[in-house]
Amino acid sequence: MRSLRLILGNILLVLAATFALAQTGSIQGTVTDSVGAVVQGAEITVKNLGSNAVRTVTSSGTGAYSMPSLPPGDYDVTVKMASFKTFHVSDLPLTVAQVLGLNVQLEPGAVTEEVQVRADQIPDVDLETSQVSNLVDERAIKDLPLMTRNPYELVLLSPGTSQTNTSLGGYSVNGSRERNNNFLLDGVDNNDTSVPGIVGGVLSANPDSTEEFRVITNNFNAEYGRNTGAIVDVVTKSGTNTFHGGVYEFGRWNAFGGARDWFNRSADGKQNPYVRNQFGYSIGGPIIKNKTFFFFNHELDRFRTTLTNSATVPTAAFKTGVFTYLGDPVDLTQTGANNGTGAQFGANAPADGNSFLPQRFGPKQLPDGGQD
Repeated sequence: MRSLRLILGNILLVLAATFALAQTGSIQGTVTDSVGAVVQGAEITVKNLGSNAVRTVTSSGTGAYSMPSLPPGDYDVTVKMASFKTFHVSDLPLTVAQVLGLNVQLEPGAVTEEVQVRADQIPDVDLETSQVSNLVDERAIKDLPLMTRNPYELVLLSPGTSQTNTSLGGYSVNGSRERNNNFLLDGVDNNDTSVPGIVGGVLSANPDSTEEFRVITNNFNAEYGRNTGAIVDVVTKSGTNTFHGGVYEFGRWNAFGGARDWFNRSADGKQNPYVRNQFGYSIGGPIIKNKTFFFFNHELDRFRTTLTNSATVPTAAFKTGVFTYLGDPVDLTQTGANNGTGAQFGANAPADGNSFLPQRFGPKQLPDGGQD
């Protein structure tokens, strides 16, 4: 029983830490009446349509309100005030690291009357911060081609980004080094401290576990700090009040129209095999409805291939002192044109400082062989 309690306690701590560190967005604005005067004490209620989580605040003496730390998702926003019609916006999308400005103008009337506002009528313009960013949402991750199913490749959709040609294969943003980017996963530092700049950081993501991510390229808010390149803020999927999941398989086979490598031409024989299988499954849903949720994704990667390369190896003539490479002869025999000292070459040459002894190189350096 004690062990069970310990395990459950650790699970709750992990869930609480994950929730506390999850990257969020916020909704804020000003409540006014039909003539532009501020409205104090208006009740603003925000409801998450996926989890049914509800939060309520009231407008201040200046009519301002702020609803921070909201998980990304779709929301219903309701504003109520005595002697005014109810203001209601449904299916309002909120994305990661977004400060959504929603200014509300209340019309005189009964609270039982309602003014419906469509979400697409709310201007998607950030008037609250000066940072420059680009959102890669779930639809882009799903619809755009990803050769290796790495959603971080879509960082290149952001202005000012370019692929580097280093061994890290990272991204340069606005001319900064690839090591100057800051990767966050659900609000947690995901940078590889030993080798900064690796795409995706320590923990990678795949299209089936990633909800969306925002690439902030300029004028970061003070909450980020650390780097001068870009902030890549990734949010993973989460569970809702309904169970959802799926099984998937992504494959690439050279037999299905795969092109040959330059060093694996038809004249060289059989085509090199290239078989890549990426497969996995996802499942998410409620643990306690309207309170606790889970999401799990597991992906496996199998990659089988070979490469054909050309190499030049010594021939038997090398032992006699005649070296020929790509048609250019080098004659080091005692009377050869390239032997300026007259030193002997071969197995019968004296063991002194003026002779070339092939046995000094050993059999591995000068084997009997040919050109491959």
